[in-house]
Amino acid sequence: MRSIFLLLVGCFSFSFAYGQKTKTEQAVSMSLIQMGMENIAVVEEPEVLHLSFDAPVYRNNYQGLFEVICMFLEKNDSNRNIQILLMEEQMPRLVVQIPESAIRAYRNRQLSLEGVMQTLTVRHETKADQSVFKNRKRENSSFGKIDLVLYPQISLNNAWMDKLYGAIVNIAPAIEVGLWKGASFTGQVIFPIWNNMKGEMDYIRPGMLVFRQQADLVSRLQTTFSIGNFNGSRMGADIDFRYRPVQGHWMIGARGGLTGASTFHEGKWEVAYWKHFFGSAYAEYYLPYYNLDIRLAANRYIYGDYGARMDITRHFGEVAVGVYAMHTGGEYNGGFHFAIPLFPEKRKKRGTIQIRLPRYFDWEYEAQSGNEYVAKRLGRDYETRPDENRSQFYYNPAYIKSALIQLSRK
Repeated sequence: MRSIFLLLVGCFSFSFAYGQKTKTEQAVSMSLIQMGMENIAVVEEPEVLHLSFDAPVYRNNYQGLFEVICMFLEKNDSNRNIQILLMEEQMPRLVVQIPESAIRAYRNRQLSLEGVMQTLTVRHETKADQSVFKNRKRENSSFGKIDLVLYPQISLNNAWMDKLYGAIVNIAPAIEVGLWKGASFTGQVIFPIWNNMKGEMDYIRPGMLVFRQQADLVSRLQTTFSIGNFNGSRMGADIDFRYRPVQGHWMIGARGGLTGASTFHEGKWEVAYWKHFFGSAYAEYYLPYYNLDIRLAANRYIYGDYGARMDITRHFGEVAVGVYAMHTGGEYNGGFHFAIPLFPEKRKKRGTIQIRLPRYFDWEYEAQSGNEYVAKRLGRDYETRPDENRSQFYYNPAYIKSALIQLSRK
């Protein structure tokens, strides 16, 4: 009898944790689902309403965050502190707290929308907030949903004497699949449109074929492991570690990869042994007044040259524009880069399959790529995902708060 009683108690507890929700939790969950949010969890406590979600229908996650805050200010009747755990690919990124006093003052017309955004607390520390949702089943899961993303590729290179520039224009559709927490797969094919080059550029060929797993190791220390076919004619494995303080403007990290050549020669895909090591130690600092990000990195590049690189990036809302300078193998180099948003700002709610453009178009121009620099194969690096840019995945708390304030002024 005792074992039966314990079993019934266990079943009741499981049902309560996963199936029983308060009316407020049900209403908030339904509102978030209607907005297109995914991996939703809501927990009501006497003084705090906790919610967690991904915002894949918005071009930038802070735009989804802004819409949710406005929803609480205008439509929700919950008079308590609101604690939001913002996710990306089911991984926690930021915690945003809206004080109950600001909500009440806004509803009483004592505080503007911009004033509410000024009162927000934004931080990287997410461990305690994650534990709140430990026994909650998430709704509108992203598992198995597929995005077919049509990536444009444009490249200019001035490393030849017989032409002003080597130019390449491709379209590179990619299938991006969300898997379990922090995991995803990208499969890409490159279709040449126009180029004035020779070799693999004339062939339909594989692009990025990458499995990626993100994880939280300890408080505010995150890692991303990637394996597969990268860009820059590389195939291999790469791991990246990042650490951020709770509310500070710093971020430090280390990255390492072991790769081999992955080329398409005379219509055949050829790969080499993974024997080239890439390593990097880096630090970033954000200047809130100027919306300026400064990044310093000490690198060991693919072919053994050692060097340093400095990037300075200015954020103009969603647009990021920057310059860089580097010194490696006794040679100097530099250039500029940018990331600009592509329409639309908000997409339709995702079904099983969605066809879309990338959220941003990013490009980097290298000023020094002359014969000496190319012959020594200096400064060679690679990326592990087709949508790497300096806007979409930028989660500095001060930047996010500034972006929310800017949105409130529109």
